[in-house]
Amino acid sequence: DETVNPYPARFGLSTEQPAFSVPDLPDEARRDLTGLAAFAIDDEGNTDPDDAISWDGERLWVHVADVAALIPPDSAAEREARDRAANLYLPEGTIHMLPEAVTDRLGLGLHETSPALSFGIMLAADGKIDDVVITPSWVRVTRMTYEEADGRLYDSPLNEMRKLLDRFSRRRQENGAIELTFPEVKVRVTNGEILIRPIERTGSRDLVREAMLLAGEAVARYALEHDIPVPFTVQDPPAVDEPDELQPETLSEMYAVRRLLNPGRQVSEPGPHSGLGLDLYVQVTSPLRRYHDMLTHQQLRAYLRGDALLGPEEVMARTSEARERVRSVRTAERLSINHWLM
Repeated sequence: DETVNPYPARFGLSTEQPAFSVPDLPDEARRDLTGLAAFAIDDEGNTDPDDAISWDGERLWVHVADVAALIPPDSAAEREARDRAANLYLPEGTIHMLPEAVTDRLGLGLHETSPALSFGIMLAADGKIDDVVITPSWVRVTRMTYEEADGRLYDSPLNEMRKLLDRFSRRRQENGAIELTFPEVKVRVTNGEILIRPIERTGSRDLVREAMLLAGEAVARYALEHDIPVPFTVQDPPAVDEPDELQPETLSEMYAVRRLLNPGRQVSEPGPHSGLGLDLYVQVTSPLRRYHDMLTHQQLRAYLRGDALLGPEEVMARTSEARERVRSVRTAERLSINHWLM
């Protein structure tokens, strides 16, 4: 009947939570960054905080849950995560890529201190990256909603981070980034009741988005500089006669531009991401939720420890395997939302 969402089953996706065992956190050196105020900013009710931001007066720090510390390549956990490829976000609830125990141990701000893989980034006046530091760390994270962050956006240290990220955002725009702003809603089904809530685009959402994009570019440059094979994300530019066609203003113009966009794809050699206005980019800030991010973390951690790296062919083989499942996950999510909206 109408209370049954058929789409996960139609796409062969499990609706059971993963339940494999998780090892203890290894005893290893970590940089103590607990003296920095760190903020994990997300929607109210979020249960898997995997990124946070800090400012030390010189660098923007993006802290990300250190998933690769617990999930090594070719472990049973890694193989199941590869098969699931991503969290499955349904109006009825979230089916996770990794077991709840991983989030409980690694989620930023769920304990007094959290283990993280931290990216310290310095920007030049023109918004270009000057220097990147990557280190396992301990962080002390305060969780807040976007609404709470909006009220503190012009207070230190969020104000300093906002100013720095504005420079980065301007560089992306000057490099042809395509901005599409569509109305968004969050659909939830709780005890048979369908709840539809608008999602407002606010200053704090832009702040977090720009910080995550900056981290993606910084890690891509670091990987290229140190010859670390990772799945770079690229997007070919759309075929248009005039660049102005890609600067839409009305909702209908944005819809038309979206139909022109080429899909992003993961490749072994770096290249531009036209939609983001970046020359290099890799997904790296959601390893609790996306397999490609976790794979990049595993490569970074292996490099930092001096361990053997997966070669480019093996990285792309794993990326391709997960990518096919990601398409099914995203399609099932979209159709599930439409099911409950109808």
